[in-house]
Parts: sequence; structure tokens; C-alpha cells
Amino acid sequence: MKTVTYQDPSLSTYDIYEFGDGEGTEVVITAGIHGVEQTAIYVARQFVKYFEDHGANGKVKIIPVCNQAAYFNRTRTSPYDQLDLNRIFPGDAHGSQSMQLAHSIWQDTRDADYIIDLHCCGQHGSTYVMSLFSQFEHQVGLAKLLGFSDVVHSGGARGQLFLEACEAGQQALLVELKGGQPDGMIDFDAAEKCFKQLLNFFKYTGNISTTESDKIIEVHPVRFHESMTTLKAEYHGIFVPYVNSGVHYEQGTILGKLNNENITAPFDCYIAAINYPRYCFAGERMVRIAQIKN
Repeated sequence: MKTVTYQDPSLSTYDIYEFGDGEGTEVVITAGIHGVEQTAIYVARQFVKYFEDHGANGKVKIIPVCNQAAYFNRTRTSPYDQLDLNRIFPGDAHGSQSMQLAHSIWQDTRDADYIIDLHCCGQHGSTYVMSLFSQFEHQVGLAKLLGFSDVVHSGGARGQLFLEACEAGQQALLVELKGGQPDGMIDFDAAEKCFKQLLNFFKYTGNISTTESDKIIEVHPVRFHESMTTLKAEYHGIFVPYVNSGVHYEQGTILGKLNNENITAPFDCYIAAINYPRYCFAGERMVRIAQIKN
């Protein structure tokens, strides 16, 4: 038998980049769990280059593209079995392709002190952190150290890498970045801001060498929010947005119109994502919002 490889890479592999001497804090960055989420992948690859140039203390592991099959297919899920990789952790060594992939990634992240899982929430989205701050006390401090201004409570869907890691006793967060969906795109502004925030985080963990003055980590104001609320169209119509994602609005603010009907904020909220002007059909999402936590 002869095996012919006509293009690299194999779609049943993933690359792990490891830096540091292994003595100290271990941080893992994952991206590309959903193949279309390219801003996340770009940030992870920027950190590969950074640590190749500067080295690391402790241990840093980066998996820029967890889901190769979905990445080359420009889709959220693998074309092999259509399973959402971020709903099946810790996976199954004897399951389908995605189940085996989840199992392998799970094993490769067991020793991490921190897991930062990078994702994208679409071209019409914004940048925020998903957290379990009401369930795990350490999540509040971790979110503040990470420094992104808006933190939204996870809806608690099981099988997410960060959620299952928290349940297993690790410290983990999921970062949503603008870009990715629907067909893969990189938002360079979101990527640059994320890179800078994570650089500060690596100073805190000690994985980046710093001077004494650099060790004073600036803790940014962070707003915590309840789980997402989705405003859906109740009938077919033209949806016209009036506001922008990534911004806070007061209760009663007109967020947009469906035909001639105002769509108003039911409470003081953060706009995580808002659709572009388009024909919107009954049951489809118009806006995703998160109520500011008192």
C-alpha cells in the first residue's frame, strides 16, 4: 500500500506550541475550536510569534487551530460529524472524530493553571468575556485581571471547554471577539486589543519577564452582566438597527425597528451583538443583550 499526501495538514491533527522551562505557572491559550472564528485564531498565532521571539517563563501552551477540519471547511463544526466541539468536552477517546478531538484537547489541558479559550461572536458582535462568576469565586478576580471591560455570565451549556475546566477545578475563561462568522473574517482592531490585554495577563502570571515597575498590573474597571437575552422577531419584516454592538444603553432606548415597530431595551443592557439591516423572519434573532448586574 502507498499513502499519498496531496496537501498538508492532515485534518485529524492539531499543533501545540510550547514555550518556557516548565517551572512555574502554566497558561494554555486555545482558539479555532469553531473553525470559522478567525480573529481568535489570529490572536493565538500572534502569541506564537511573540513567544518565539521573546521566550516565556513557566509554561505557555498555544493551540491556534483546535479544529482543523472545521477551519479548512470555514464552518463552526466539523464536516465529519457536524458536532459542536464546544459542547462535547471532555470528549470520548472511542467516539466520533470530534469526540476523539475533544478528548485529546482535554488531556492536553489538564495541567494548566489557567485556560483562556478564544472565540468569535460574528461580524455584528463585540468583544466580551464569558464567565461563571456566580458559581466560582475566583472567576471575579480572574476576569478583572484579564481586563476586558465587559463580562457576561455564561448560560451554562455543558460541554464547553472553559466550563468543564472550571468544574474540574481549573481557572478558565472564554473570550468572545468581534469577527469570524458567517464566513470567516479577522477584525484587526479587536485582535490588537485582545493581544494587549493578554500581554498584561501574562505579566501577572509571571510568564513574561518584567521590571519591578511593570509588575504593577493595572486592574481595569469591569462591568458584570447577567446571562444573554435574545430579542427575536415575532413576525416577518425589515429590521433596521439604531445602535451599535459593544455599547451600553438604558432601559427604554430604541435599539432598532422591525417594520415600523420600535424594538426597545427591556432593561439597562450591554449590546453583545446586533444584526445588520436585513429582512428578518419570525423567530430570528435581532439583538443579543445582557442585563447589567446590580
